[in-house]
Amino acid sequence: MTTTPARTEAATTTWRVLPAPHATSLEQPEAWAYRGIAAVESAATTAEFGDDDIAPRAIDVLVGMKHQQYVRRERLVAVEDGPDGAPTVVGHGVLFLPLADNRHLAEIRVVVAPNHRRRGIGSALYERLRRRAEEEGRTTLLGEVEFAAEPDADDPDALRPPSGNGLVSADLPGMAFGRRQGLGLELVARRSALDLPLPGGAAERFEAEARAVAGEEYRTHTWVDAIPDEWIDQYAALEQRLSVDEPNAGLDLEPEVWDAARVRMVLDQNAERDQGFVVTVAEHVPTGELAGMTTLVWRRDRPACTEQESTVVLPEHRGHRLGMLVKAVNLRAHARLRPETRRIYTWNNEDNAHMLAINVALGFRPAGGSAELQARLADLPPAT
Repeated sequence: MTTTPARTEAATTTWRVLPAPHATSLEQPEAWAYRGIAAVESAATTAEFGDDDIAPRAIDVLVGMKHQQYVRRERLVAVEDGPDGAPTVVGHGVLFLPLADNRHLAEIRVVVAPNHRRRGIGSALYERLRRRAEEEGRTTLLGEVEFAAEPDADDPDALRPPSGNGLVSADLPGMAFGRRQGLGLELVARRSALDLPLPGGAAERFEAEARAVAGEEYRTHTWVDAIPDEWIDQYAALEQRLSVDEPNAGLDLEPEVWDAARVRMVLDQNAERDQGFVVTVAEHVPTGELAGMTTLVWRRDRPACTEQESTVVLPEHRGHRLGMLVKAVNLRAHARLRPETRRIYTWNNEDNAHMLAINVALGFRPAGGSAELQARLADLPPAT
């Protein structure tokens, strides 16, 4: 018995990689690249998580490229030209190069639209960015792979980082790609979601219990969309402390450098992205020192979700339940400001048992996570 060989059809489209043109507003013609990057991110995030809640928008890309005082960003896009000659972004890559700290480091992100994978696009983007990191004299390369659910412990494809905390599936496209390039798994972070609204009285109960432990030596302040000038230096010190205290397993990270200027830059970016936020801090009354803080940030065009960002308590003030106190107060403020929100997302290193315990007590549930990959640039071969 014989069969007729299938006819191989000639490719009707080709792709190419080029630097993303910079636009200063989304109304400019050059903004096609930033819009295309956002579309690729939305498609990839939706394919993994079922929604694009956490995907960056075109305005997020634009604002990040505008503010590069502390981290320089170099962006590439992979495009296909349509029948009218207009380019369509089918993948993108970005290289993050810290300038104020961690100057040995380069962080790489490569995303390819789900319907354009396994065509060499990711490898081409990665290789050009890897070479740029070398040219910049960086010695350590970091990458991140986000995922919707941890595998079971007995899953044969489950990978565990050296710290032993958290799991990720080896068969995820991003994990397979990163490991094929020579990057190794160093840390797993948990993504958690808090479903809203909370049961009646829950936040009030958490706050009352925490205040009973904290006592009268601590009082809270809550700020919306601004940080008062008289507190901004102390707020920067708390951000600095967070970068010192965050457990990072074997990641080759130095503490970040935070000052009032850096905080003001973040505030400017929030405004330009049309993002709102609410911050609650705990003041140590006898000294006037800020002992801890927490922040919730949201995009006004995505009312269904909010992101939990920094939470930190200074070491000398721990043991007074200040972490729970500021979170509970901030959640109550958030409920007044954003009653329509249905979920809050947060990320914690699986090694950070204390903060994970607070989040679990508040009602956060596991909702995936991210794998942090790392390699010495000198040890990496050309892309495969």
